[in-house]
Formats: sequence, structure tokens, C-alpha cells
Amino acid sequence: MKKYRENILSISILLTTLLLLSPAWAEYYDNARADEIYQKFEQVDYKDQKEADALLKEYKQIIAADDDVRQKLFIRQNCWGQPSETNEQLAKAIEYAQQQLLIYSEPYPSEIHTNLLLCMGYYKNYAGQVEAAFADISSAVSSAYELESPRLIADGRSIRGSMMSYQGNYNAALEDLITAQHLYEKLNLTYWANETLNEIATSYRRFGDSETALKYQIKLEKMYIESGLLMEADTINVQIAFSLEALGKINESTERFYRSLKYWQSQKNKVAVAGTKVNIAGNLILQGQIDKALTLLKEAEPDVPLEYEGPHSFMCLYFAQAYLVKNELDKAIEYSKKASIDFNRGANKRGETQNLRLLNDIYLAKGDIANAHKALSDFVDMHLILDKQIMSDKNAEMQTRFNTDKVQNENELLLKAASDKELQLQIMQRNESMQIVIIILVAIILIIVSVFAYKQVKRKRTYQTLALTDELTGLSNRRDTYHQGELFIKQAKQSGKPFSVISFDADHFKQVNDTLGHEVGDKVLVKLAALTTGMMRENDVVGRVGGEEFLVLLPNISHTIALEIAQRLIDCIANYEWSQISPELHQTVSAGVTSLTNEAELSPLLLKADHALYSAKADGRNCVRSA
Repeated sequence: MKKYRENILSISILLTTLLLLSPAWAEYYDNARADEIYQKFEQVDYKDQKEADALLKEYKQIIAADDDVRQKLFIRQNCWGQPSETNEQLAKAIEYAQQQLLIYSEPYPSEIHTNLLLCMGYYKNYAGQVEAAFADISSAVSSAYELESPRLIADGRSIRGSMMSYQGNYNAALEDLITAQHLYEKLNLTYWANETLNEIATSYRRFGDSETALKYQIKLEKMYIESGLLMEADTINVQIAFSLEALGKINESTERFYRSLKYWQSQKNKVAVAGTKVNIAGNLILQGQIDKALTLLKEAEPDVPLEYEGPHSFMCLYFAQAYLVKNELDKAIEYSKKASIDFNRGANKRGETQNLRLLNDIYLAKGDIANAHKALSDFVDMHLILDKQIMSDKNAEMQTRFNTDKVQNENELLLKAASDKELQLQIMQRNESMQIVIIILVAIILIIVSVFAYKQVKRKRTYQTLALTDELTGLSNRRDTYHQGELFIKQAKQSGKPFSVISFDADHFKQVNDTLGHEVGDKVLVKLAALTTGMMRENDVVGRVGGEEFLVLLPNISHTIALEIAQRLIDCIANYEWSQISPELHQTVSAGVTSLTNEAELSPLLLKADHALYSAKADGRNCVRSA
């Protein structure tokens, strides 16, 4: 069931934008139907996998053999559309991705190479090659940042975040998923923003915050039902059932699982039906209905493939729980060991902790104290690892920084309809031809005035933008940055919320200009601006206030978190491959951090930040100091 949904998700990831095409190419290879099919994949405008396969086949048939750009789009789409239901199919899918990666190894990095690397990592994850999959996807994310491709960054971090959430690494998972979700929103890819939001909600539920998860899930379910996306609505329905189960509302949870069972029975999907029966059996065990649970598990077992380690692992876990209650201890141990293989294959620490605790209970019931003690020790060790991840300060930070208003995913455009003023010309009806001449003259005058007014407004807006923007980096200039800083201080004073600033500049920048030239220096400043902007929230302000001096305004951010953000910025810049700009170049920055106390205006706050920056310079540069 989960894999069927994710195959549909995967088909869309294979395409990035056709906007890369040059005007000459687009004119020569005019293919409206191919572009229409591309948009269907981009917006998930198809009913099911069967229709998606048909569209893919048509796309291949109608593109020219020397249509290089669309041929590459097809290769990527074909990679994500490979059959992947069995181990043999997964192996072939991985082999296909590897072959295409060899063909498109140069230039590196490239859009197609990065996308194929994501595709290969995705299949490796389902084939149980978790470490290799994580390495491929992380490498693809790094390439996506080099290419400065928001879509590929969103795709990579969404897949990687889902992997880490399943494995129990919630802090890193939330960071990836929230970043991906915001990017999808900015790209107006509402379907994928919602899919990623579902993964975020699932992470909150796994993290232990089922109430927050439920809030997002119910809204998503309503949106999917209203849009007629029944399979997506069922996926959310199942996640709601898990959240209800975690909140102790077992009856409501079971009702939702039965609703899902009815849906998949109508779709005649045996694997999905079996997976849903496993979910229901888990709830029945919680309710003490062991025989009924065993009946469902035995019905499901033939149709749950070993390759689907998610449902297969929990099926084995539930068998072990049921057989423990029935005192059939050898069978309980047998299924617990099978569950352990699945959980470890998928790096699912959450599931393995449950299984180890159960195994301890089974061995105790059997009187095998030595094995019971070993299972309990393994349980404690793994539980400590998970506790450390769950209690991470960074996890709390990501939760507080996530803007729940973005769940709606609606970019509300405030369109002011201009009412046409009807010009009533009271002309004495002397001559019909004179009336026509007057109307034409009035129309011409209105057109001229409208064009002139439009150009004036456009020119005024352009001048306003130029007046507030740094020409080189595109950041806010000194005037705009200081103005917004004053506004943030007023808001902080009125609301009682914190406000922090980071002042940083490039270390030894004069040497860069003197030794490598001002052109390289300009590239360094542009890259510093891009790296900094990419790390900040949408409502943060990054400004260039001097030659190599930058200022970051952080509304609603405490001093402690501001220090952490500044340190990440220092590390990010220090670890960037500056040799891409110049082989001899290695750029670092120094930063000073301060927060609003009783200052009434921006100037004294900036003075404190400058003192902290000078301290960082005095302490050897490439570091952060606080004031």
C-alpha cells in the first residue's frame, strides 16, 4: 500500500523544469502534447499507475530522437517508473539507474545525474541497502545545492527526511522535511507540499506528539477528499488511525483501519488489503481479541511480500505478541526473530525496541533468564540511543520554527478588480460619423494615458526596488536593512518576543581582492549572500551593510538559538568548496551575536554586535562571539 503510493510520488520527481530550454530550441522542437504530458506528471494529474504508464509510453513515442532535453526528461521519468514490487525488480531498477548514471556522468554535477542518483538511492532503500541509499541521496542533495536547484533540493531532502523519520532520527528528519515542504510551497507544487506535510505529521507522531500530527492530518484528509484524491485520502486516513492509536483511542483507530480495508478491497489490491489487516490485528491485540487478531494475520501472511519490510516486520511482531498471550512460546520466538531481521534491514530502531522488549517477555515466560537478560540489555541500549535523539535541543528548535500557517498551502493573491469607468459622452446627434470619430479619439487617448500610467508605475516600482537592494548580491542594502531592524525592535517591544541579530564579515577579504582580483572578490560576496539566505527563514532579513559586512535580523529568535544559527553559518561557509571559485581560495567569516534587552532603537544593538564581531576577529577569526 505504502509502496504503491510512493511509486506515484516517484514518477513526478523525475522531471524538473522545461524553463531551461532556450528560445531557439523551444521554437525548433515545438511539441505541445509532450509538454502537456509533462505538466500532468508535474501536477500529478492522473488517476492511477496504469494511466501514468500510458502517459509515459505516449511521451516516448511523440518526442524526436534528437530532442535532447525531452529525451533526458524521459530517461529520468523512466527511472522512477521502473517496476519495484519484488527483490528481482528492485535489483533491475537499481541496475537501470547505474547504467544511466554512467552515460550521464559528465558534466558533473548536472540535473539529470543528480536526479538519477536520487532515483537509485530510493530503490536501494527499498532493497534493504539502507546505508548505500542514504549515501547516494545525501550526495544528490549536495549536488542539488551546487546546482542551486530548489526542486531537486526539495525532492532529495523529502526522500531523505522520510528515511530518517522511519529510522527514528526525528531531529534530522524534521529539518529535511520542513525545508522540503517550504520549498515545494514556494514552487507552487501543492501536491508535493501536502505529501511532505504528511511525512512531517507522521514524524511528530513517531516523536510522541500525536496531537500535533492529528491536527495536520485531519486538514490534509479534508483537502484530499475535496480534490477527489481518494488514494491520498486513504493514506492520510491510515496515518490518522496510527495517531489515534498512539493517543489511546483504539476504537476510533480501528474504525479508520476498517475504512481503509474497505477501500483497498474495492480496488482489488491484495497487498494493500493484507497490510491493512496487519494494522487491524495490531489494534485487536491491544483490545485483547487475540484469536480474531491471529485469524487476520494468517489471512494476511501469504500476501505480505518479504520485500515490504515495513508491513512484514510488524506482521511478525504482532504474531509474536499473539503467540506470547497464547503461551505458544516457540512460535513467538520464531516470529520475533523474523521481525528483528526486518527491523534491522530497514534500520527501524523504533520497531526493534518494541521487539526486544517483547523478546525479553517471551524468554521470561519460557524461564530462559540468560536470553531474557540479553534481550533486555539490547532493549535498554537501543532505547537510550532513541531517547538521545528524541530529546535533542535541535528537535525542539525545529518544532518551534515550523510555521503551521503554511499547512493551508494557499498563496492568496489579493487581486483588486479595477472597475471600468464608463465614459458617457453626451453628444448631440448631429452626425453619426462625427460620433464615431469622437469615440475613436477618446479610446486612443485612454490607451495612451493607460500605457503612460502603467510605465510610470512600473518605473516607480523599479526605482524603489533599486533603492532598497544591494546591486551585487541582491540582498537588502544598508538603508533597507536598518529600516527593517527598527521595525523588528518595535514589534519585539510590543509583543514581548525576542529579537536577535548576527553581524558577520569575510575574513581577510582585502587579501582576496589584492591577490585574486576584484572579480573573484565579487563572486565570494555573492556566494556568501546565497549561502546565508539559504539557511534563514522566509521572514528573516539578510542585508549587505558594507563592503564585506553582512547583517542578519532574526525576529522571534532567542539569544541561545541565534548563537546556534550563527555557528551553523560559520561552519557552512568554512566547509564550502571555495576552490570552485578559485583553486587557491578558502574563505571564512567571523560573527558577532547579540539580542534585544532594553534598547529602544537599532544603533546600540548594532554597536553590541560589532563589539562581539571584533572579539571574534581578535580570537583568531572563523568563530562566533556573543555580546
